[in-house]
Amino acid sequence: MQPWRVKDKKEIPAEVTSLHRFAIQNNCWIYHDVSRIFYTPEEFLEKWERIYKEEHTGLSNIKEFVVKSPYAAIKQRAGWIKRASEELQALLIKLEDYDKTFKPPK
Repeated sequence: MQPWRVKDKKEIPAEVTSLHRFAIQNNCWIYHDVSRIFYTPEEFLEKWERIYKEEHTGLSNIKEFVVKSPYAAIKQRAGWIKRASEELQALLIKLEDYDKTFKPPK
């Protein structure tokens, strides 16, 4: 059972088909800002009922979706890996410095 605010979606909304068509025409993927997940146009069309929300007022979450190049996904993930690696290196250095000064209690 769905919350009263969310409409049952029987047919694909025009916003969804428009976004899907635009992504296909531009050889792009669809990025969901909230979940930070990239969808191919085909995946987006398969999963739209789970990720697209429309309230009874007609407002939707379509602005949470952005059409981006698949290379943007690679660049974004590479940036995440770089930052994670830098944080790990800083943590290891901190641990080494801590171990040098740490003396276990007797």
